[in-house]
Amino acid sequence: MSFLVSCANVKEVEYSQSLEHPEDAHPSPIRFDKLTVRLPVGAEIGTYRQSCLLSYSEIGRHYFRGNINQLELNDEFAQTLEAQGFDVASRINTVFDEEYEAEFLRSEYKIGAKIIDAQINVCATPERMALFYLPILDPRHIGRGGEGGKLYLKIRWAVYDSLRRKVVYKTVTEGYVNRKVLNKEGSALMLNEAFAMAAHNLAAEKSFHDLIFYGKPPPQDWRKKKKKESRPRIFDSQEKVVIDNLPLSNSPLTQHIKRSGKAAVLVQAGAGHGSGFFITNQGHIITNAHVIGNAMRVRIVTAGNKKKLIAEVLRKDEERDIALLKLEEVAEGLNIITLPIKTEWAQVSEDIYALGAPEHRRLQDTLSKGIVSAHRKNFRAFGTKMNFIQGDIVIRGGNSGGPLLDANGNIIGVSVAGMYRELGEGDSGLNLFIPIEDALKYLYIELK
Repeated sequence: MSFLVSCANVKEVEYSQSLEHPEDAHPSPIRFDKLTVRLPVGAEIGTYRQSCLLSYSEIGRHYFRGNINQLELNDEFAQTLEAQGFDVASRINTVFDEEYEAEFLRSEYKIGAKIIDAQINVCATPERMALFYLPILDPRHIGRGGEGGKLYLKIRWAVYDSLRRKVVYKTVTEGYVNRKVLNKEGSALMLNEAFAMAAHNLAAEKSFHDLIFYGKPPPQDWRKKKKKESRPRIFDSQEKVVIDNLPLSNSPLTQHIKRSGKAAVLVQAGAGHGSGFFITNQGHIITNAHVIGNAMRVRIVTAGNKKKLIAEVLRKDEERDIALLKLEEVAEGLNIITLPIKTEWAQVSEDIYALGAPEHRRLQDTLSKGIVSAHRKNFRAFGTKMNFIQGDIVIRGGNSGGPLLDANGNIIGVSVAGMYRELGEGDSGLNLFIPIEDALKYLYIELK
């Protein structure tokens, strides 16, 4: 038995006490990003014992190569924090890629982890050796070969606010595992289990817990304790929205595009982006439902990259693919521009314009021109029959949710989708837009 005694000391740590929270608390959705290793070159973190005897070799940071499975760690993180009441966007309960994309987009905080210290003692035994002497020590080893042992991790966590685009919190927690039963994937299991303890201890840390559950950033020193308030929605999702429509424009858009272009905004949910446009001076914005996914709050960037704001999702209709947002706060100095809304369909062959951010965020404020190609009434698309304006304007991913304008700059529709034979095909000139009257109808918006 003395042969199994470690030559390397491994620090032991315990699970922290979980924190309580009200049943009606509203934790912000979070997601785990990745685990990386930051250990000094040449650092020796422990021993790897062949056949669990005195013959051993030193282990350095190379040990973690091949043992880090980001998908498995994502699941460990999700299961650990969900058990403590956190709302974690993950693949665990999804089947289709589209489901996970919606999960991904709704996350408001991204969590990153970095191993900054580790201590390990691994016992590795071939199956034939396990048949002889290990059963004497523990009957669970009968017929088992593989790896077991002790692992300690010190992990530095960083919390990234996806809406405000900055790191808002950093902290360090520890994890430990003593895996006594050998397994062929023992090293990977040891890493996952020690990581899970460190994740549990992160969730049990009051500053992190209060940030996610109650919405207020930690104090500057990240240790000062404050009493937190619950963080429900700011607005009533069923609030009445009435648009006092402006007189329709009769002058060509080219004469006032500099001003009219400021009605469009960039909408960012998680790592994805789309477009949208203001419809009231109170900060109401229309975009596509698929742009926001399942997010409750999204980031808004106004024209010219002038202001970065936060908007709450008031309501949406996924079948019509339309959503209504509202700025949490109308920033001081923000000059909201709204455009006249024209519910009469533009005639086939008339010039139309699309505003948005095709493909990349840096292409915000792009204006594209085309013509109305057809009126598609009761047209089957996306599994249901709806009305669409068909146009040949070149729109790409990122244009979604942006305004469709007539030749005079009146809003007549919302960009929603392009039609392609196969993924990756260049623009086909077959693009669909939601008529503005439908967008208002499905969002219960009254137009005076």
